[in-house]
Amino acid sequence: MYSHDFIVQPSDASCNGTIKLKNLLDYFQNAAGLAVEDLEGNTSEFVSRGYAWILMRYEIEFIGKLPAIDEKFTINTFHDPSHGYNMLRVFDVRDKNSNPTIWSKTSWLLLDLAAGRPVKPASHIPEVLTRDTGEISPDFHEIPDVENIIYSNEFLVRFHDLDYNSHVNNAVYFGWVYDHTPIDLMAHELKSVYASFRSGAKLDEKVTLNFSKLDENNFACKILRENVNKPSANFLCSWKEINS
Repeated sequence: MYSHDFIVQPSDASCNGTIKLKNLLDYFQNAAGLAVEDLEGNTSEFVSRGYAWILMRYEIEFIGKLPAIDEKFTINTFHDPSHGYNMLRVFDVRDKNSNPTIWSKTSWLLLDLAAGRPVKPASHIPEVLTRDTGEISPDFHEIPDVENIIYSNEFLVRFHDLDYNSHVNNAVYFGWVYDHTPIDLMAHELKSVYASFRSGAKLDEKVTLNFSKLDENNFACKILRENVNKPSANFLCSWKEINS
């Protein structure tokens, strides 16, 4: 398992004084990159080798207090390359006293850029078999479809929404869903969020977020790209009242 300590910077904190969801996911991405940098190279080196990671599934469970401004927290992470075309990775967040606060599981495909198709990580980058591995369940929560739309919002993809691959960064999708969920954000915080990704939106594309309410504190969201039949992403978010 790879471990790295971080400190919540002022720019990472929300008006509640705790780390923003998008910034938390940026830390996850940074921790994963550091964990494998000497195995597969940094992002630009990895792309120059002809590969890119494509995110497919993301689950986050909030089980303790979020890291607050100026607080140190630790991200522990390991991966499981034993699922064929899928590489699974877990993130385990601990506070300064080693108490668990956040748990997350992700699933990725390795894309051969020249062939334009996924390939098996264990065969194409065997370095990932050598360190920081562990068994991870391949099961992910089912995300219900959006049926009865209670709220919808559409906008254009901005330049700073894009990542190194010129698609919307995964953390940005989470930020969109968080900001547009029809709930009092000053009175609620996330208990869990599950996401499934199918295609990446690009610069100046119109995207539409459609929400349905499953019960009092649970919402499903479907993100659509203009002129694309299948959803770009689907989300299931569970909320709770702050300090409840």
